[in-house]
Amino acid sequence: MSSNISSSLKLIIWQPCRWKNKYLDTNTHGLVDPTFYQEQIYSWEPFGDPFGSVTSSEQTQRLREELIEKFTLEINPEKRGIEHFKKVIQVIDEILSNDESSWSDLEELGGLSNSDSVNLRQHQLLALRQHIQWVCDTFVNVPDVNVSIH
Repeated sequence: MSSNISSSLKLIIWQPCRWKNKYLDTNTHGLVDPTFYQEQIYSWEPFGDPFGSVTSSEQTQRLREELIEKFTLEINPEKRGIEHFKKVIQVIDEILSNDESSWSDLEELGGLSNSDSVNLRQHQLLALRQHIQWVCDTFVNVPDVNVSIH
């Protein structure tokens, strides 16, 4: 079993543009407010399906709502900050503590001595939780950052 599936999920960290120059909006004949525009400062796409290790369909739906629906670009950036993103960790911790997730096969490595192979396993939900924790720890003190997931 060899799995090279990339996820359709993409996490992006944004912050308001910090332009050094001033720009004129030719439609309004006024200066452009640079805080209206956001620039990407980090992005990440997990390997595989991060929802694949959740064994409960209700919890999968709950996690999708917390992770994707609350962090779409249509939501105001002030509601997609790191403090809001930390709440996803709480949801994941509940799923993990209620035993509603499992390990899954990730990749099988062949070509070892004696024709042996090694099956690599990953707990995709736990890996997602660890990365979200790293994102929160890394960007918590960066002013005005916000998260989008699609």
